[in-house]
Amino acid sequence: MNACQPPLSIATLICMRAGSPLDLALKAIRSTAASLTHSDIILLRVDGGLPTDLELFQQAAAPVPLRLLGSQHHQGLAACLNELIEEVLSDERWQLIARMDADDESLPGRMKMQRMFLAEHPQIDILGTACIEVNEHGQHLQTKRMPLNHEAIIRRLPRSNPLNHPSVMVRRRVFASGLRYRTDASRTEDYHLWIDAASKGFKFANLSEPLLNFRRDGRFFNRRGGLRQAIADSNVRLRAIRVLGRTNPVELFWVFAAFTMRLLPGRLQKLAYSCLR
Repeated sequence: MNACQPPLSIATLICMRAGSPLDLALKAIRSTAASLTHSDIILLRVDGGLPTDLELFQQAAAPVPLRLLGSQHHQGLAACLNELIEEVLSDERWQLIARMDADDESLPGRMKMQRMFLAEHPQIDILGTACIEVNEHGQHLQTKRMPLNHEAIIRRLPRSNPLNHPSVMVRRRVFASGLRYRTDASRTEDYHLWIDAASKGFKFANLSEPLLNFRRDGRFFNRRGGLRQAIADSNVRLRAIRVLGRTNPVELFWVFAAFTMRLLPGRLQKLAYSCLR
């Protein structure tokens, strides 16, 4: 990045459900703000309730400004993110849009490293990172690494989600093109977004460094199992195959394998997940 150019400003989007643990949300905000600057902003959306802890949130974000929004009605992650995206697009200052979950933790330097990479690689539109999966006690479970370059990410897309969603940073132009999260695709809204972005020619990358602690509690696999989730996962993979023109027996086998895994009991899903990583 040219030293004479001002850094690209970042708007970080965080959504949390009303009643979620306040200590985790404050930790998420504090860890994220640590590598932001006063020219950036954190947008926090509380889903299903009007926030009453504004001062605590602002203290956690300081010196980064924090804007807090809320709603009495539960809308879901995709709708909340789309609302925050509209907020960002209304202000020309924010050129980068980062994601963060309210129960995860950004690792030191995360935002700085992603900002620097995007400044040095203007052709990249969507940037993720590796992450460290931890349990509810903060203990290390495994490091989740993703393919690094655009070509490898596109090859992976029909088989599995190639980006750790809470780690991504996206250029403004991606959403300015009209792309949004699908509100009819619970737990696969980000996967659908990557397919839409790939179909429009946007470029992807992942950093090899793990820059996020991703919290995986004891019910993680139970929430992602069952027939309904298996069907949703199959639909998004089949859509990727169709959109990318990758229809072949190997890709269809992966769809079947993923469908079968989602029907397994949680403990067997966990075993299969660990083996496939």
